[in-house]
Amino acid sequence: MKVRVMKRSPVRYHRSGIGSRLVPLFFQSAFSRSICNLARPSKLDLGATRHLLPVMRLLAVISLGTFPIANLVLVSPASAAEVRRVLILYESESTLFAAREIALGLQQQINQGNSTAIELYSEYLDMVRFQDTGHEDRIATFLAAKYENMQFDAIVAIGPGALLFALGRLEWIPDRIPIVAGAVSQVTFDDIQNTSRIYGILNSFDVQETVDLAARLHPEAKRLVVLTGSSEFDHRWRDTAKSKLGATYAGMTVSHLSDLSLEDFKVAVSELPNDSLLLVLTVFTDADGRKFVPRDAAAEIIPLASVPTYGVYDSFVGTGIVGGQMETFVGIGKDVGKLVEGLIQGQRPSEHLKLSSAKPVLDWRQVERWNIDQALLPDDALLENYEPSLWERYRWQIVIGLAIILLQSATILALVLLERWRRRTSKELSLERLQLAHMSRVSQLGQLSGSIAHELNQPLTSILTNVEAGLRMLDRKAAKPEDIRGILEDIASADKHATESVKGLRQLFLNKDVSCKPVNLNAAVTETLKLAKSELAARQTSASFSSTANKLTVRANFSQLQQITLNLVLNASEAVSHLPPSRRRIDIRTGHTPDGQSFLAVSDCGAGMTREMQETAFEPFVSQRSDGMGLGLPICRSIAQAHGGTLEFDRTREIGVRIVLTLPEMKGE
Repeated sequence: MKVRVMKRSPVRYHRSGIGSRLVPLFFQSAFSRSICNLARPSKLDLGATRHLLPVMRLLAVISLGTFPIANLVLVSPASAAEVRRVLILYESESTLFAAREIALGLQQQINQGNSTAIELYSEYLDMVRFQDTGHEDRIATFLAAKYENMQFDAIVAIGPGALLFALGRLEWIPDRIPIVAGAVSQVTFDDIQNTSRIYGILNSFDVQETVDLAARLHPEAKRLVVLTGSSEFDHRWRDTAKSKLGATYAGMTVSHLSDLSLEDFKVAVSELPNDSLLLVLTVFTDADGRKFVPRDAAAEIIPLASVPTYGVYDSFVGTGIVGGQMETFVGIGKDVGKLVEGLIQGQRPSEHLKLSSAKPVLDWRQVERWNIDQALLPDDALLENYEPSLWERYRWQIVIGLAIILLQSATILALVLLERWRRRTSKELSLERLQLAHMSRVSQLGQLSGSIAHELNQPLTSILTNVEAGLRMLDRKAAKPEDIRGILEDIASADKHATESVKGLRQLFLNKDVSCKPVNLNAAVTETLKLAKSELAARQTSASFSSTANKLTVRANFSQLQQITLNLVLNASEAVSHLPPSRRRIDIRTGHTPDGQSFLAVSDCGAGMTREMQETAFEPFVSQRSDGMGLGLPICRSIAQAHGGTLEFDRTREIGVRIVLTLPEMKGE
């Protein structure tokens, strides 16, 4: 169901002219009545005030002449040549809700972007409460005197009585001045002979459409009761309902409730059968002669009704009716205002009469009160007093908020998953790095195989020589205890040397979990040089080691530190292999950097490396040797970075290559 929510404006004021002050609607009519009373005192006080009659008549004449001028001064600063004037005649009194709403809509339309200054003069004829011809005569005389020196560009008549009054009583208005009628029916125009100067908005207060709406919303209803008052206007409504609805309509038996007192109406509607519907039209006068504003009478009767109640007037919404097929009075006022604007600007519509648009209007509170199925509501219904739900009121805000929450949740979830993936990937990369480091050490084992064999061959040969010497002594039976002791000590020394060599190799090449602990960098370099001693000797390369500090403590893995040192030393020996043996030198230094870190620098005096070669040396599978795999330096750099350090070339070196390992030093160790 698609519905439009309409809120009633609480405004009770009417603006008389462009740029004017807000003036209560009843002001002019009250002033008019006061002037009439001054000019025509009642019989009761005539004797007492006879001596004041000349003064009172003088005041009346002065007031009649000066009020339009005062009104003009108040409402518009524009010059007389620029101003257009419109006289508005309301059939009812100024307090009638319909009159106030029509005036509001008319004024809103006139003030909406109109370049022409238009002054509105409103008069309330009060013809429903005062129906004698003398009342009309007095009003006509009063208006003729009041507006004697004023010219109007258009006349607006609201209500059939006001239209007939404008045609028959305003002889002083030229026939060329157009009349715009509002809140009138086609029946009114059928009785008018000459309608050439009349333009109007025909009302569509259709009882049939309202009853059709009620029957749609209450399919179980069997009876329809139509309520009207006792005035002539009320009787016209009753007769219209009888002719339109007949004895039965929309499957319901139609009966009429009319010409009762207000109290009797209240009792009657409270005792209606449950299968009935109530249609309230107008109650201007009840059987006791009491006069009412129809909305006020409806507000007293409808709340006591025992069945759902409907009406044809928009002003009844809020008194307790469910609704009806209605045209809004504000809308009627705006339609009339559009016609007035066009006529003043010289536009003559092709059709003199236009039917106002009516739509189903429902009071949401009554829809809920009578438990009406919302699926039965018309799609184009206007809902008054509708309180939208939180979702209806803040739909887009809620949708945007939920979207933001979902987006944030998705982002957080993605970040959590990404972090887990990063940790898992980092762990896998760490394991792969360890495996690559182990493979690199294994490959270094192949390079050191000759020196390893030499290191083990020396103690084994010494052991064999000492054993053979001992056996010969035993064979000659000339062995002395001190000689045997010396031989055994030599064997133990050779065995210890071989054991230390194997232990060092095992520590370097054993694949085990990496654990970092305080390590003396100088000790790691010394132990590595012992392992590489035979290899360097085989390559006829000399290595010198010096340090500016006795002890450099860093947190590192000892075997990985040896791996870096061994790789750098072997690379340096390869770099000087093309030189004569006497010039094959490697310089190894340790110490502190200016920023307080520990460093290990390995330098050679070989051919050196270009800037491009140094930039690509740390990339995997890039090697300066034809038989190299290109993994040594990348693995060494990754080990250095894992320890919080760096491995870089010294680009200030002019002869050979100098590569520097820096590691954070442990303070206080």
